[in-house]
This record gives sequence, structure tokens and C-alpha cells, in this order.
Amino acid sequence: TAMSRWTEGALALVVVLAFGLAMQLFVGDAPDAGGGDNDPTPTNTIPDDPEAASRGEQMVEFAGCLSCHSVDGTPGQGPTFKGLAGSSRPLETGEFVTADDAYLLNSIIDPGAQVVQGYGNLMPQNFGDELTSEQIDDIVAYLKTLAS
Repeated sequence: TAMSRWTEGALALVVVLAFGLAMQLFVGDAPDAGGGDNDPTPTNTIPDDPEAASRGEQMVEFAGCLSCHSVDGTPGQGPTFKGLAGSSRPLETGEFVTADDAYLLNSIIDPGAQVVQGYGNLMPQNFGDELTSEQIDDIVAYLKTLAS
């Protein structure tokens, strides 16, 4: 009947809209036909977005970061995220660097450029290609919440 077809159509529309909303919340803005915002070039400052840290926490879990990094100070294959942002980090070169926004962004995009002493260059090298700049900014926003 016409009523059941209308109900089925409305239900299908609700399902599609719910799926689209879920993808928007989890992944962020979809790229446009021109390639979208997939340029991982560091911006050196993270936009003020109250939900960025929450998305970043989800992305850290989704991307597998916690298989090597901890959030509670526990030693692992990679440096802990606890207290990382804003701290002074000893590098394999003997230099020290402050873990500011630019360092955190670059550590995700080009992890071999400044390797923390004692850890080696073990981090996957493809996050700059796999994650959007917004996702990386969200991860940095999350890391900053673990600073103290």
C-alpha cells in the first residue's frame, strides 16, 4: 500500500541520516570533490574547539596509539602521553625540545624527525597520510589535556 511504501521510505531516510551523522561525528568533515582538507601541514596552533580533545581521545584509541603510548605514565614502547605537552623532551641527538603544538604535530606527521631518547624510530611513518589535519589537531588537543 501507499502508506507502507511511505513508511519504508521514511525509515530508510532516517537510517541514512543517522549513519551520516555518526560518520560526521566520528570522522569529521568529509573531503570535498577537490580533495578536501587532507593537508597534514602543521598549523603550529590548534584551533579553540571545545570538542576537539574528545574527538582526539577517540582517534588515539582508533588509530592504535595506545598500543605503544600510555596515558597514565606507565612505561611502554613509546613515551607516555601523560605530562608530554609542554614538557622538555630529550632527543636522540642530545638536544632538548619543548613539546609545544608544533612539536606534537610534527611528531605525528614526521615521527623520525625528532626521536625521543631511549625509544628509537618505531612509530608508524604514515599518520601524516592516513589522518586529516583536523584529526591530527584533535589528537594534539587531547594530548594537551594530559599535560598535568
